[in-house]
Amino acid sequence: MDTILASPDNFDISMTPTTACAAFEFPNPQSFSLQDLPDHVLLEVFKALDRSELCSAAAMVCRRWYRLAYSPSLWKRVDVHVSKSSEESLSHLLDAISAAIRNLALTKDDETTDSVIAVILPSSMPSLTVLDLGFMKGLTLSMLDLFIDRCPHVQSLNLEGIKEVCDQTLVLIASPSAWPLLEELCISHCLAVSDAGLSAISVSSKRLRCVNVDGISQLSDESIERLAISQKDHLERLYLDGLELSDQAILPLMECKNLSLLSVSFCENLTDCALGYIKEMAALSHLHLRKGTEMSENGFRQLFAQPNSMASLRFLNLSECNAINDRCIEAISLCCPNLEALCLSWCWSVTERGLITIVERLGQCRLLCMEGIKSIFGGCLLGGELGTSFRDSIRFINLHNCNAIDDTTVTEMVRRKKDLIVINYYGEILDHISIDRSAPERNHSAYRDKVNEILKDLPGGCCMTAI
Repeated sequence: MDTILASPDNFDISMTPTTACAAFEFPNPQSFSLQDLPDHVLLEVFKALDRSELCSAAAMVCRRWYRLAYSPSLWKRVDVHVSKSSEESLSHLLDAISAAIRNLALTKDDETTDSVIAVILPSSMPSLTVLDLGFMKGLTLSMLDLFIDRCPHVQSLNLEGIKEVCDQTLVLIASPSAWPLLEELCISHCLAVSDAGLSAISVSSKRLRCVNVDGISQLSDESIERLAISQKDHLERLYLDGLELSDQAILPLMECKNLSLLSVSFCENLTDCALGYIKEMAALSHLHLRKGTEMSENGFRQLFAQPNSMASLRFLNLSECNAINDRCIEAISLCCPNLEALCLSWCWSVTERGLITIVERLGQCRLLCMEGIKSIFGGCLLGGELGTSFRDSIRFINLHNCNAIDDTTVTEMVRRKKDLIVINYYGEILDHISIDRSAPERNHSAYRDKVNEILKDLPGGCCMTAI
């Protein structure tokens, strides 16, 4: 069956549910039916329906329900999967809601051609600002040109993982007539992109606030420097693959005064020199440095030494940075007492002393990942004179492969705190619902996907290791 899904967020109704119920005089229960509900209340009911149910069932009841089922407030975000068999139904649906859609996620099967996309895509989608084509198969330049023509006001574009995206694609997007309002671009894991493509989009007239080129390991220091210099007044979030980058790629980012998020994966060539440059980025609230194997304990302690501009950090991921130890955590806790998310997965030099420091000093921490750390025991997570604020705030702890933490400790943590999710040594999800269930139930893929969705939606969830 073809997928037609949407999220009816942000209802534009004048009354809250409480005031709506207070204002509505319910009829005699003996004669009451859904038809007696006013429009704004019936829209709340429709909000809970699956999008396919809304189209194939609710819309078929009567003319009033048909009108409400296609209300713009229900169709601000739409996810569609296109196949040749769905051409007619999708064309009808998208035409009916084309003026309302603000966020469109579109995928297709291998057989779907440009001509099919041309048929199902409305001639104009004036409200669309977010276009997600991530992992689409067979994206051609002519198909992309079609989106540019019919969705002219796109501000956020996701092309993640599309193997056809190349330098020519970025040259097309960089042209002045293509999406002049574009601010966010994700080309993560588009392996055919090189320095030439990134340079084309960097020096264009676009004002890019967010650029994601993680997973493109062939980009050079020079292309990152060109991006930083060209977009220094606009860039706020930057995701890099550090496999081929050196400290010189980080240096020009000091000029990006609005940069609030910097993420570098596989930063094995970065040294303490890069940490010195990062220390000067006063606007950072998110910092992800993954696999920084050439960074030293002293480099990290200097990064978080007082006085320090890193005090604005709220979300920190230093996973697989093997120099991180208890003394580094001491420096982090003194410099960044307001951290809300901290990931130290596979930082093997951290011990129970480091965990105690986190519990006692990071009272606003809600997300903590200690995966693979074998020298922590977790007793401080259960109680003590200090750490009350931490235990009140924490929502998620990943203890996967932490073999020194006893199962009873994890179980007791979850029983004491109803809104806590813990990943135990075996990678099982434990919360107040799953704690008494069997291991297969805890590991069910649907349940795991649901927890990942919860994490993704939490501020700082991007710092956590996927479960």
